[in-house]
Amino acid sequence: MKKKHPKTIRNLFRLKFCCLQLGMNVRRFKIISQFLYSSFTVYIVLRLGFVDYSLVPENRKLENIPLECNSVINGTENRRKISRARQWDWHFDWVEHEIFNSRNVCSTIDKYFNFTRIPSSREEAEYPLAYGLVVYKTIVQVLTQMSLFYQPQHMFCITVDDQSPNEYKSVIQALPSCFPNMHVFIGEPSQWGSFGILKNVYTCFNWLSKSKQKWKYYQYLSGTDLPIRTNLEMVRIFKALNGSMNTDVSTFEVDRYKNMEGVLPPMPVYKSSMSVVVPREGADYLISSPRVQKLLKYLSKTWIPDESFWSTVLGSPALLPVPGSIRVRDILWLRKNFKLRPPYENTVNSIGTSYIGRYQVWGWQKECFGKVKDFSCVFGVEDIEEIMTRPELVAHKLYLEFQPAAFMCMLKEVRRRSLSPDAHLFSARSYSQMPTVELYQGKAITQLTNPNWLVRDSFYNPQHEDFDKEVL
Repeated sequence: MKKKHPKTIRNLFRLKFCCLQLGMNVRRFKIISQFLYSSFTVYIVLRLGFVDYSLVPENRKLENIPLECNSVINGTENRRKISRARQWDWHFDWVEHEIFNSRNVCSTIDKYFNFTRIPSSREEAEYPLAYGLVVYKTIVQVLTQMSLFYQPQHMFCITVDDQSPNEYKSVIQALPSCFPNMHVFIGEPSQWGSFGILKNVYTCFNWLSKSKQKWKYYQYLSGTDLPIRTNLEMVRIFKALNGSMNTDVSTFEVDRYKNMEGVLPPMPVYKSSMSVVVPREGADYLISSPRVQKLLKYLSKTWIPDESFWSTVLGSPALLPVPGSIRVRDILWLRKNFKLRPPYENTVNSIGTSYIGRYQVWGWQKECFGKVKDFSCVFGVEDIEEIMTRPELVAHKLYLEFQPAAFMCMLKEVRRRSLSPDAHLFSARSYSQMPTVELYQGKAITQLTNPNWLVRDSFYNPQHEDFDKEVL
């Protein structure tokens, strides 16, 4: 019998020891694994038992996306925070895809967007408003925007561009089934400078004026507007306007006559911004006036007619006595003959302007911290601090796909203010001192409390201003 070598015996002993140790490690691993699985199971059970399921739907709302907005709204010297906000990105494509492919559009909208189902206060419930919108793209942005303006007592009319994708038009057309206070038209192509824009706007304006809902004021919105003011603040501002209209006032440029040069218009033509605020009595008068229909036909052959309509129909009360109208020629006369210095402050406590329809910055006016598109600033993150102190009703333009933190932080701040316990403290007293309000109440152009608020229109160019010959 062959004897085992001592070295071989030692190796066998080591192998047996390793196997025993390995077995112990395997058993220990099983014990640890069972403990971890048991602990995780207990955690899940406790988590499911104590979670507040009422908050789950609310947490899905897009406006509850986690985002640090204090530095964006209130400003900061910390450039890192601003840089972080500028670079912040959130892809909403998946929401758009779900909306377009949803079998129940209403439930999908309710899932992601916060539409107020009951009036926020009695004061707001007793003061319904009317909104007319022209839209053609970015369904997520439009629905987010509308969720801020929406109140069940308001009326909404939407005209969607006929050239929009079919899936987009289908979702917009489904909105009245979700919200009974909405109405939708398929409109003309909304090409810049064409009559189609004005026709689309007037289509909704006409429908809203004929509705049975006794709303107090009409306001136009585009798909790139966001409110600066809450609904309660807007209600109090409209009350301060006291039945007067609010539109931009500028001199009509000769090159805009286009094919109508030499043809006498049915009334003096002026230039204005697209956005306007019109009292219900004024709207009722406009849709029943034959002169307005003649003006629409005349403007259809001019250039950029949507910027010629409102101040024209609301600026000649001797020819067209629209409730809420004023004499535009008086304002133009003041600008021409009195070298007034424009105010430095533009806040809710000192409006400093005669036009509050919307806040828009043209590329030639001041620095744009976002980007300039079609000569107009698309606001970025660093523009928001100033915007939120402005007295205007809405800001134009913001894109959800460009520096989305700017859009989302404005959304969050307006919602926060609307739900604040101090919301009722807002005062619109300064709005009642606007020149257009006082002119409507019968004051002469030389008797205004704040004549220098009339100095600038929304198209002003600071390079052309001259204050060396100040008179008042």
